[in-house]
Formats: sequence, C-alpha cells, structure tokens
Amino acid sequence: MIFKRTIIAKKFGIISEKEMGMLLIKNATIVNSSEEERVDLLIEGDRIVQIASEIRHNEAEVLDIEGNYLLPGIVDLNVRLKDNLFKMDHIDRLVQKAKKSGVTTLGLMPDFHPALESETLMELLQSKLEKMRLDIKVAVKGSKNSSEKEMNDVAIMLHKGASLLYEDSSTDSNILRRVMQYGKMKGVPLLCRCDNPQLNDSGVMNDGEIAAKLGLAGITKISEISEVAKVAQMANYYGVKTVFQTLSTKKSLDIIAQEGGECLSEVSILHLIFSDQACEGFHTLAKVFPPFREGNERVGLLQALQEAKIDLLTAMHSAKSYNSKDVAFNDATFGVDSLEYFLSLCYTYLVKAGYLSLGKLMEMIATTPAQKVLGLDNLGEVKEGYIANLVIFNPHTIETINNPQSLFHQMRLEGEVVGTIYQGQRI
Repeated sequence: MIFKRTIIAKKFGIISEKEMGMLLIKNATIVNSSEEERVDLLIEGDRIVQIASEIRHNEAEVLDIEGNYLLPGIVDLNVRLKDNLFKMDHIDRLVQKAKKSGVTTLGLMPDFHPALESETLMELLQSKLEKMRLDIKVAVKGSKNSSEKEMNDVAIMLHKGASLLYEDSSTDSNILRRVMQYGKMKGVPLLCRCDNPQLNDSGVMNDGEIAAKLGLAGITKISEISEVAKVAQMANYYGVKTVFQTLSTKKSLDIIAQEGGECLSEVSILHLIFSDQACEGFHTLAKVFPPFREGNERVGLLQALQEAKIDLLTAMHSAKSYNSKDVAFNDATFGVDSLEYFLSLCYTYLVKAGYLSLGKLMEMIATTPAQKVLGLDNLGEVKEGYIANLVIFNPHTIETINNPQSLFHQMRLEGEVVGTIYQGQRI
C-alpha cells in the first residue's frame, strides 16, 4: 500500500518504530548539482540499492513522498550539549533535535563539564551514544581544561571511541603542535576555533559602533584573523586536515583560500543571516561566539560564499537555558538553540534568496563534511551503494516562528523537514 501525501504532510507523520528490511520510496525529487530528478529509490538494509524512474517491489514497505525532496542526511560537525553540561537528558534532547532536523551525523564538541579527560567518562558517554539511532562523532580536546600546558590522554580517548580532535588556537603552542602531529599520524581531522582572548579585553559582542553605543566591551576581529593565519600555516606545515570553525570575517576566509592545502573553512548559517544589529536593545539571545559582526562584514561572508571560499556550513548549535539569557548582557551566556531550524534557515536565506543552489547547499552540509572531513566515501549523497541516511524535505511550507525565547522569533521560514531516515530506517 502506498502512503498518501496527506500522511507525510503531517509533520513527522511518516516516522514509525517498525523495523523494515526494505523500503521503497516513490516519487522522490533528488538533486544532482543544479539538476532535479524525480525517481523511485529502493533501500535494502542500510544501503541505497537502486535508483530508477520507476521501481516495483512486492516485499518492500512503500512510501510515497510526491512533492518532497529526498536529500542526503545533514552532517554538522559543530554541535554542543545544552548549557555545556554532560547530562544524560541533555544528550537525549540533542539527539531528538537532530532527528527532527534531518541531522544524521553530528560532531559533539568536548567543551562540556565535567571535562572529557578520563577513560571512565569516555566509556560512559559511548555507552549512552551506542543506544542512539544516530551517528555521533565525539571530539576530544587536545589540552586539559585544568591546564592548557598539559596534554590530554588523546590516545586513550580515541581508542575508547572518540573520532575527532578539537583544540582552541590560543592554547599553548607546543600542545597545538603535538595535537596536529598526532592528528596527522592517526589520520584524525582537527577542529579548531580561532580566537586570541588576550586581544579581547573580556569582550561580549563585536567591537564596533553598536558595542560602543551600548557601552559594552568588544571582541575584535583581529583576535580571529591573527589566529587563523597562524593555525593555517601550522596545519599545512604538519599536514593535518584542519577545519576552521565558525569563522566570522571575510579576511579569515581569504587567508584559508590562499593557504589551501589541508585547511577547510566553516561558517555558521547564523553569521550569514545576522549582523551585530541583532544585539540592539541588549538582546541577549543574539549573544553568540564568535559574535555577529557589522553589516558589511556579513555582506563579505555572503560574497565569500558565492566565491566558493566557504567549505562547510553549521547551525552552530549551543542551546542555553533561558534563565542564563534573561540577565544583563554582560552576564548572559554565549550560544543559541539553532539545530531545529538549520535546513529551513539555509533554504530560506541562501537557496530561495539566490546565493546558491540546493545542490550546492547539500554539498556544504552533507557531502563535504562526510567525505572531505570524515573520509567517508559512501555517505553524504543520494546514490546507489551509499548509506541510506536521508532527509525528506517539504519545500512548500511557510512558517512564522512564534517563540519569544528564540533568536528566530517572528522570522518567516520556507520549507521543513518532515522525515529522517537513518541507515535505512525511519526515525
């Protein structure tokens, strides 16, 4: 029996706990480069085994998604636990948001408390993640939180299940060098956030006219740019694949584009949408790190996007409790709950706005992170033989966000995720 579109049109109505060995998806619109194609797709086990104009199969469960896109599962390698706290319910919350958002692979950043610096904690985390129907790549920090001049037990953490390295650019240079050498030796990519806090004088937003008007200390752009230049040179010298996380300046992107080699640039969808004007009125929901820059810098990022100087996009998800935001701007925490709207934000403000095609968007949020960063050549595309991590996306819906506790309150978004498939199973 073919499910009617009325079933899928109801948000998450297609999600079932029933385990099926074969799934036949009918009337799917897939995107290859800039071209769209309407096809049927057969999944057996965790793989896409056939794509054709028409497929019939008497033993497969059939799902008709006419009018909807079938896209590769999103890979976001820059995700944090709520309030940066290691709690079981925070992991559950993150996983549910990811499934709802079409994110089938995520990189969990290690800057949570208690710090991921013991074999026991790593085993506890892995035991929890193994029960989740989602691919969660755990990053381990190279230096210890208690002492940035002391190396973490990286070898043990990787042996126990971590699969990414993470380090702040401002850490002790000898530690950063050793982390890069270890990453090269083990073939593990490094995720690096570039900032020199000694240049920021405890800043809380972008160093510019609005910060001056509000009487708030600023975070200067040179604190990012100078560190990007340093780390890019080191990454290519030591030959380690390095993702420069959440860059906020056009100059940083220009430096990485010029260096090339092992360097990949990442920008958040938020920095492509918002400028520091979002902080007007001491709006703490717009307090993020790195901060939103002035309007002309945002325009520069969009220009870099069109010049193909941005390799990856991220939701920069770092949810915070509202009571940590409902305080004075100086005291508010950095971060925003953004994963749920990631694909809709990208579709509305990048694809519909004409900055890039849907195919190029999926390359940046699925193909590149899966293949060029994680080295998984069977993930990140809708092709025969590939792992069936997929997103069903309805481009026809329009929703105005009605949540005063969200940065996206009153924003009008086009398109929504109506289903997620992980390893051939609807979740």
